[in-house]
Amino acid sequence: ADVELGVMSVGFMTPSDDAALIWRGPRKNGLIRQFLTDVDWGELDYLLVDTPPGTSDEHISLVQLLGATLGPHDGAIVVSTPQEVALLDVRKELSFCAKTQLRVLGVVENMSGLAV
Repeated sequence: ADVELGVMSVGFMTPSDDAALIWRGPRKNGLIRQFLTDVDWGELDYLLVDTPPGTSDEHISLVQLLGATLGPHDGAIVVSTPQEVALLDVRKELSFCAKTQLRVLGVVENMSGLAV
């Protein structure tokens, strides 16, 4: 079977790869809503959303916007790196998931074998 991957990124809308976006809550929330409602995703088996570490506006918006559509097998995959500061964020994210009743499908440690 053919596999297709749909991708949408705010990076596609910036004037250059090095351009910083300095947006606050309402503007970020509007963009998330627009990505979820205005992008023609077609029929999806999976929707992966990459968010910044922590429990910011993006996480709250996604849970609120997707909450009603999540099925019993849907949830979050939390990705971390082995550094202690990253693990602190993961603990907060897991607490966020519990408080918002978002099922955690798994925790993935990325770059665990990287020696710097």
